[in-house]
Amino acid sequence: MKNVFLFFMIVAMAIPATGYSQFGIQSKIRSKYEKKYKEMGKKHAKKGMDKAEDKGMEEADKGLDKAVKASDTTITKVEEAQEKGEDYAISGLKKYQDFAAGYEADVASKDPADYKKYPFESGIVKYKLEGSEEGEKIVYMDMGGYKIAEYKTIKKRRNKEEKETVMLIGSDMITIDYKNKSAVKMHNPMAYLLADPDRDWQKTGEKMLIKMGYKVVGNETIQGKNCAVWQHGKQKLWLWKGITLKSVEKVGGKKTIETAVDVKTNVKVPASAFEVPKGFELEVVGAGDMLPQVTDEDIDSLRQKDDKDMDEVLDQIETMSYSEYKAKVLEEDPNTPEDEIQQSYLYLRQKAKRRHKK
Repeated sequence: MKNVFLFFMIVAMAIPATGYSQFGIQSKIRSKYEKKYKEMGKKHAKKGMDKAEDKGMEEADKGLDKAVKASDTTITKVEEAQEKGEDYAISGLKKYQDFAAGYEADVASKDPADYKKYPFESGIVKYKLEGSEEGEKIVYMDMGGYKIAEYKTIKKRRNKEEKETVMLIGSDMITIDYKNKSAVKMHNPMAYLLADPDRDWQKTGEKMLIKMGYKVVGNETIQGKNCAVWQHGKQKLWLWKGITLKSVEKVGGKKTIETAVDVKTNVKVPASAFEVPKGFELEVVGAGDMLPQVTDEDIDSLRQKDDKDMDEVLDQIETMSYSEYKAKVLEEDPNTPEDEIQQSYLYLRQKAKRRHKK
C-alpha cells in the first residue's frame, strides 16, 4: 500500500473542522503533553523518546475515548455527513457520464450560425510583420466567423521562410505542420461552450481583455477603420469590430509589431483557405476523445478501493504504537509536521474503534 498511510493522514487532517477539535480536545492534548515531550527529549535517547511518545499517545487516546463517548451522537452525525458527501461525489460522476455520453452528438448538431463573431459575412486581412519577426500574415474569415484561418510566413536567414497555419472551424482547431507534412485536428471545448446565437462577441472579447488587465487608452485609424486602442503594460492592441488590426508585443528584449495593410470585408474567400494541403497526414482528436470516460465499473471500483484501503489501515492502526505509525508516515514524507502525525494517529485510532460499535 504505497503512500497509503500518508494519504489517510491527509484525509484525517481535513476533518478537524467537523471532528474532535470542535470539543477542544486538540488544544488540551497539546498543552498537556507538549512540555512533557520537550523535557524528555533532552534527557533520553531515541528509544526512550519513542516509549515516552507511545505512552503519551496512549493516555491521549484514553482521554479521547471518554470525550468521544460523551459526544457520540454528534460524531455519528459527522460520519453520516461524510458518507453523504461520498454519495454526492458519486452522483456527480454519474451526471458527468450522462453529459459525456451526449456531448459528441451535441457538438455535431450545433448550428454554424451560433459561432458567428463578426457583423459581416466574410473578410480577408493582410498584415505586415516587423521587429523580432519579419514577414506577412493573412487572416481569412467566412460564414461570419464560423471559419477562420491564419497563415503566417516568417522570413529567416539565407532567404528561407517558415510557415505557420492555424484554422478554427466551428469548435475544431486545425494546426498545420509544413515541415513534417502533417496536421492535427483537435476539438476545442471552449469554442463550443462559447458558441451562442445571442452572444455579443465584441463585448465578450472586451470583457476578457479587461480581466487580463487591459484598458482603453485612445482611438486611432488603421486602414481607414476607427480602432479602440487597448493597452496592458507594454502590450497594445488596435481593435475594430472584434478584429485586431494592429498589435505591439514586447517580451524581454524582443518587440513584435503586426499591422494590417489591407482590410476587405464581404468578399469571396477561397474554400482552399480552410483545407488541409493535399498529401498531408491528418490526425483527428474528436470531441469524444477530449473527455475522460468514466464507466459504472470505474465508479464502483473506486468506492470499493477506498473502503478496502481504509479498512486495511484501520486494521493495522488498532495494534500499532504511535512510534510505529510515526515511522511509517515519515518514511513516506520526512517533512510531515509532528502535530499533524499526532492528530491523524488519534483520529484513525478512534475511527478504528468505532467500527466495532456499528
